[in-house]
Amino acid sequence: MKSKVFKILGFVLLGFALLFVIVGAFFSPQSHVERSIVISAQPAVIFGQINSLKAAIKWMPWGEKDPKTKYTFEGPESGVGAKMSWQSEVVGNGSQWIMISEENKHLKTGMNFDMEGTYTSDIFLAPTDSGTKGTWTYDGDVSESGLATSLMGKLMGKFMDNLLGPDYEKGLSNLKKVSELEQQANEN
Repeated sequence: MKSKVFKILGFVLLGFALLFVIVGAFFSPQSHVERSIVISAQPAVIFGQINSLKAAIKWMPWGEKDPKTKYTFEGPESGVGAKMSWQSEVVGNGSQWIMISEENKHLKTGMNFDMEGTYTSDIFLAPTDSGTKGTWTYDGDVSESGLATSLMGKLMGKFMDNLLGPDYEKGLSNLKKVSELEQQANEN
């Protein structure tokens, strides 16, 4: 009787595993998240906050989640080649480096996490009548990773907007506060 129960349980688990693999095979290996905000500050003020990874710690939301995060920095203070690595028991370990830095317009970073894949983030700045529109994007691609990582990445990708979107909204809100305070200080 016991062996029959274990056999049935084994088939049920195997069925779930096969379902996971089959469903995951049809999901896209790419994920994208995008959020925007209008900031009452000049692009140059905002760019100063995003072009330095040391300055970015002030507005990125993950430091708030774990104030004990340990950061290390390499390369130049700002611009292409600047790199930040972090270690955290709450938000995980990883690194981020600036790949493209177009003054007052665009910043592109590469990211490395504890999971295989290609991950990038862009921040675009565009002047508007009421300030500067900041658009922050995330793009992930697990198509070049192993089977298990690819399946996990594809499934996570389906929920990435819900998982990462609130953090991006919080980060943009923080960036708005920091940049608007700096803009006001510059005007006084």
